[in-house]
Amino acid sequence: MYGKDTMDIQVQPSTFTPSAYQTDQQFFATKYQQGTRSVYGLASTPGELVGLVPRPDPAVPTEGNRRINASHAEAFARYFIENESWVIPGIILRAVNMFHFEPMQEIPSAAFGVMSYPKRRQGDIHILDGQHRILGFFMALDKLDADIEKARSYKATVRRTMPDDKRAELDAQKEIDRLERARDRFYNQRVAVEIQVTDDIDEAKQMFFDIAENALGITASTRARFDSRKIVNRALPMVLEHPLLLNRVDLDKDRVQKNSPFWIPASKVVEIIRTMRKGFEGRVSRKDNEAWKGEEAAIARETNEFFDLLVKTMPPVNALLHSQITAGQMRDTMLLGGQTFIRILAGVYYELRKDRKWSTKQVEEFFAALGPHASGRAHANSIWKRHAPDHLFNLNGVGPSGRRADSVELMNLITDWAITRAPFVYSAPEPAPVAEEDPDEGIDFAPSHSTKQLELELERENAEVAQESKDRLNAK
Repeated sequence: MYGKDTMDIQVQPSTFTPSAYQTDQQFFATKYQQGTRSVYGLASTPGELVGLVPRPDPAVPTEGNRRINASHAEAFARYFIENESWVIPGIILRAVNMFHFEPMQEIPSAAFGVMSYPKRRQGDIHILDGQHRILGFFMALDKLDADIEKARSYKATVRRTMPDDKRAELDAQKEIDRLERARDRFYNQRVAVEIQVTDDIDEAKQMFFDIAENALGITASTRARFDSRKIVNRALPMVLEHPLLLNRVDLDKDRVQKNSPFWIPASKVVEIIRTMRKGFEGRVSRKDNEAWKGEEAAIARETNEFFDLLVKTMPPVNALLHSQITAGQMRDTMLLGGQTFIRILAGVYYELRKDRKWSTKQVEEFFAALGPHASGRAHANSIWKRHAPDHLFNLNGVGPSGRRADSVELMNLITDWAITRAPFVYSAPEPAPVAEEDPDEGIDFAPSHSTKQLELELERENAEVAQESKDRLNAK
């Protein structure tokens, strides 16, 4: 306290020490056993987390972990900033045995209390799983700080240059408030963090492998069904109601296997949905997602028109709709059974309808002419081997090359056939060449009688030759 007539300070005894002067870092934690290791479970804010471990460096791989993909971390940073209802799995760290634990409550197989460690040992804490999320938190905080500063500067400029424009100042403040709310989440929301205690780097590497090996992962088909932030995914359920697709779409896998009852995976249906709006090579940007809000039904309707066209112009597809043929039979015998070829046809449809402004009747006429050629294999007499580059189809194949560049080439080629009205498309398909007869086919060259007598004669002849050689040697 200050005296009446002096500036001297009287220090009062206190048990409070500012955290910056404390030599230990402390967290409430649960301590438990996992495998042969002690584990501390924390609930850390992202702000605490970025202070807990060094910033991951994409240029320098961490021992015991994979190289960082910076764009993946940036994507997570955007996700955190833009989504108030963000969610992530727990972060797993590893550290040497440097912790002190004071239990406050014992529970079966675990204890709750205060975990502490010396601040000077901060460098002994490493990331085991979650390095992209942690780097994303660093990036998100950097961006939020920079954007808030820019937004405040802009507001000051508005006040100075447009003092009467209250709406502009209000909009500037709204942007500041939005960014500050996102930054507040950094310090008042929490992430589950595990610290696995191990001194052995080889054990840490094995732990990383075990985590990655045992993770099921997520397929593009599953992602399409659950990621509702993308408009093409939100349109998917409406497209799946098309009669042709009912019970014929694999909702979990990205590739339809040989014996699968499904015709096409959900991930390829989403690609077709996207193709209907952006073309074969197009991508739906964040700006598109915003601009097309509320258009899910329209996007689904556009896609269903393509499937309607296939049913109307391609007899095998119509037969599939009416269960007169199975998806497996189509897959084994014709191009129309393959998911890649169907997506290429979607690209052709987009080019003709949206880019070339063809009428529905014109497109139907071309697809009806193309249908018979797609209802079989790419045999030597087919238009796919006679009029397309050889690398696009294997001889007698039931699908085109799976390379993306080859798919684009084939899509452009079929579009050109439509525009130039290629005569071979409008002609009936030629039959597959008849295989040459093998004159020896069906002949069994295996002996039908016993060879025992022949074997005995050969043995006797060999014995006689051997004896003659022996006699000549003795005569010398």
